[in-house]
Amino acid sequence: MTELSPNQQLPNPALDALMDRLAADVAPVQPLEDRPTMLVLATVLLMAAMLMLAWLGLRPDLMAGQPHPMFLLRCGTLAVLGVVSVAAVLAQAHPGVGRSTQGWKVAAAMALLFPLSGAIMALDQPEHAMAMAGAASGWECLRMSLLTASLCAVPMVLHLRRGAPVAPSRAGLLVGLAGGSLGALAYNLHCPYDSMVYTGLWYGLAVGIAAVAGRLVVPRLVRW
Repeated sequence: MTELSPNQQLPNPALDALMDRLAADVAPVQPLEDRPTMLVLATVLLMAAMLMLAWLGLRPDLMAGQPHPMFLLRCGTLAVLGVVSVAAVLAQAHPGVGRSTQGWKVAAAMALLFPLSGAIMALDQPEHAMAMAGAASGWECLRMSLLTASLCAVPMVLHLRRGAPVAPSRAGLLVGLAGGSLGALAYNLHCPYDSMVYTGLWYGLAVGIAAVAGRLVVPRLVRW
């Protein structure tokens, strides 16, 4: 009689039948594509910016074709922070070994230079700081930026729900950071102020509030 080696097992008809039934129910899963979400997000941002400009109007220096340096600095910083954060959000839906999504931290650290510089200048120019803090356009900046941020967050949240985020809290923070940056970027096309104090205060608040809101709300929407 031939003896079975330790790695050999007698056939189990019941187990084989179970495996066959399970295999019969398996259906191919369509890989999650990032491009459709990116296109939807870009469309939402473009439409929100166009509606905002139709209502509030374009900055005078842009209409004259001579953009102010502060406008360009804000555009560049917010665009980089927004794009890098969006890329990190999309990556959160594809968990895997070796994925690097830390670029948003560098972009956020660079963006913090605006509120830090604004705070330093506010200490040196308290009267100007009070004027910027009480500017009616500041509250408008906050409202419009957060409204646009909320619209931009929708396609990102839907993307995460279709994916498999293993760190919902981080994903929520990134959604808020990306939405807040893009919302502030859209309002920047109208914003009539170029003060560093104004930029640090109101733009910093818009992005910061959006990030905190994303951290608190989004995880409840994307948990498995």
